[in-house]
Amino acid sequence: MKKVKIVESKENTFFIKNRGIPKGCQQCLEGSKVVLFLNGICQNPAHCSWYCPLSEERKGKETTFANEIEISTKEELLEEIDKINAKGMSITGGEPLFNNNLKKTIEFIEFIKSVKGRKFHIHLYTNGINLNDSIARKLANTKLDEIRFHPPQDKWNNVKYLINKGIVFGAEVPVIPDKDYIKKLEDFIIYLDEIGADFINLNEFEFCFPNSKYLKDRGFNLREGTIASVKESYEMAIDLITRISNKVSMKIHFCTIRAKDTFQLTNRYLRRAKKIKLPYEEITKEGLLLFGQIEGKKTILDKLYNLLISGLKIPKKLISLEENTIKLPYYIAIEDEIIRFLDEYDLNGYILEVLPFRRIKYRQITEITPVKVFKEEVVIDENR
Repeated sequence: MKKVKIVESKENTFFIKNRGIPKGCQQCLEGSKVVLFLNGICQNPAHCSWYCPLSEERKGKETTFANEIEISTKEELLEEIDKINAKGMSITGGEPLFNNNLKKTIEFIEFIKSVKGRKFHIHLYTNGINLNDSIARKLANTKLDEIRFHPPQDKWNNVKYLINKGIVFGAEVPVIPDKDYIKKLEDFIIYLDEIGADFINLNEFEFCFPNSKYLKDRGFNLREGTIASVKESYEMAIDLITRISNKVSMKIHFCTIRAKDTFQLTNRYLRRAKKIKLPYEEITKEGLLLFGQIEGKKTILDKLYNLLISGLKIPKKLISLEENTIKLPYYIAIEDEIIRFLDEYDLNGYILEVLPFRRIKYRQITEITPVKVFKEEVVIDENR
C-alpha cells in the first residue's frame, strides 16, 4: 500500500497530501469566516463539559456574538460579515440544535443565505445529541453547507441522519492525550469513514482560564514552551494521523493552537482593519491599527495643528483634531520637528496599537509607547 504523506501548511496545520482540508477550515485559516456564537445554552454533556473553554461571560447565557461583537439582530450579524468581507460563517455555541436554539439557528442560516447567496459557505458545530431525521431535513432545506460533529459515543449513530441530505459532514474533536480516548477516537474515525463522512478535524487540546483547574485536577500539564497547549496532544495527533491515514480515505486535518490563535485571528483582524482603517492609521502585520496620538491643552494643540497643516504641509485628511488630542500617522509623530514641539510645550505624545474596532467597548489598546521611545526602536530596527 502506498505510504501517505503528511503535509504541514503555512498556518501550522497538518493534513494528508492530495486529500486537502474541509472548506470551512480553509476559510477559517484565511480569516474569512465570521464566527456566530449563538448562545451558551447546552446540554452540558459529560464527554466534553469538563474541558469546555467557554468563559463565564458566555457559558449558560443567552447572549449572541458575531466574532467578538455582541449582537441582538440579524442585521448586526450582516454588518460584521461585511466588516471583514467574509466568505462564510460558522455557527457554534453552546449547542445550536438544542431545544429552542434550533429555530434561531435555522432563522440565521436562512437570513444570511437569502442576503449573501448560495455560495456563501456556512458550517455548523454540534454535539449531535438532539439530531434526528426531521432536524437533518430542516437543516438541508436551509442550504447549510457543512456540519461538524462532536458526539458522545452513544450518539455516534446520529451522524447517519446526514447521509444523502446534501450537506457535507464530518467531525471536529480535540486530541486528548489519554490512551483510552485515543483508541476510541481511532474507532470513531474508522466509523465515520465507513458511513461516508467527508472529514475529521482534530484540534490540539487546549488549556484556557475556564478549564485550567479541571485539566490540572485530571493530571494534564502544559507543553513546554507554550502557554495553552496540553502536553503530548500535538505528538499524539501526528502519531494518530500517521497510523490511521492508510486505513481511511477521508480528509484528516490537525489544527494546532498556534494556527487558531495566530493565523485565524490575525487574518480576520487584517481583513477587518483593511475595511475600517482611517487615513492616519497604518495596519501592522498582526492586523492591528497603528497611529500617533498627542495629548494636551486645546490651545496648544491648535498651534500644533497649524504647524502640521501650514508649516509641514501635511494633508488635513491625515490629521484628526479633537478636544484634547491630535491623531496622526505614526511616522509624522516621530519627526524631529514634532518631538521638539512636544518638548517645548510639554505635550504628551504616544504611538498606539489598537484592536481593529471602532466601538470603544472592543477597541482595546494593545500597546502604547512614548514617541521618543518608539523612534529609538525604529532606528534600532533599521540598523539591524
